Amino acid sequence: MGASNRCRGCVLSMCTGGHGPATFLGIKRTDLSLSLFSSQPTSQPTTTNMLLARLASLATGIIVPLYIFPGDPGICASWTPLINSITAQPNLRFHVIINPNSGPGTTAQPDASYQSCVAKLKHPNVELVGYVPTGFGSRAQSAVTADINTYAGWASAYALDGIFFDEVSGTAGDLGKYTTYVSHARQVLKGGSGAVTLNPGAQPTAGYFGIADLVATREDFFNDFSPSQLTLGSSTPANKQAVILHDAPSAPPSSIISQLVATDRIGALYITDDVQANNGNPYDSLPSDLAAFVSAVAAAQ
Repeated sequence: MGASNRCRGCVLSMCTGGHGPATFLGIKRTDLSLSLFSSQPTSQPTTTNMLLARLASLATGIIVPLYIFPGDPGICASWTPLINSITAQPNLRFHVIINPNSGPGTTAQPDASYQSCVAKLKHPNVELVGYVPTGFGSRAQSAVTADINTYAGWASAYALDGIFFDEVSGTAGDLGKYTTYVSHARQVLKGGSGAVTLNPGAQPTAGYFGIADLVATREDFFNDFSPSQLTLGSSTPANKQAVILHDAPSAPPSSIISQLVATDRIGALYITDDVQANNGNPYDSLPSDLAAFVSAVAAAQ
């Protein structure tokens, strides 16, 4: 876990599942136009490009550690609240972390449930990233690369958009190693434009912001977090930062959401009332009122 109050390591032993495109991230809203996404004249935008432009107007997305087995193929009961929220909020970005078994598992393709249910998550406002642990820089590079390649080999119907690297050390000494991982992930996923999220769970060396689309700079107990703990600046931009909080109140905490979304304008947010206290796994279920949380984030923008 790295630090006693951070949960990232817990998903490796308690995974219940077995555990807007990258171009949105790091782009200022005022810099985004339809011409960035299409060679067509802006006077004749495609439907997809119009959606991309609308998504750009909402600075903060939802990041979801979906470390939950989806349920029966075609039904996907455990994921239904998320699927419903995605369709209900088409102008909001969702960064969904897929984690079959503390990584992709040992088979070339996921099981039938993941094949069916990942496909249901594929919407224009969703970025799907595969979970890859890195052991704070200590995991064998061959194992990390193998996980990336496994995700890259998933069939097109349930193909992912990128990689979520967990247990990132965030140190200057490991930056070169993570740069190699990021470069490989970008090359082999989404036709050479794979998305990358890094999760050090705390503020990393500034160089990590230069290689990733999104960096989880805080993963913590809700009561231990304050927005003032974030370092926001030109080398650590808010729109590349994600915050993940657990053991939160069941009702969406409006003051924290307002600060992070309306004022700080961070890249992505997740707040759940699922608990890590007493050795619990805070990612073995979705928030009890996911729809209310998602609506609160959308309304704050």
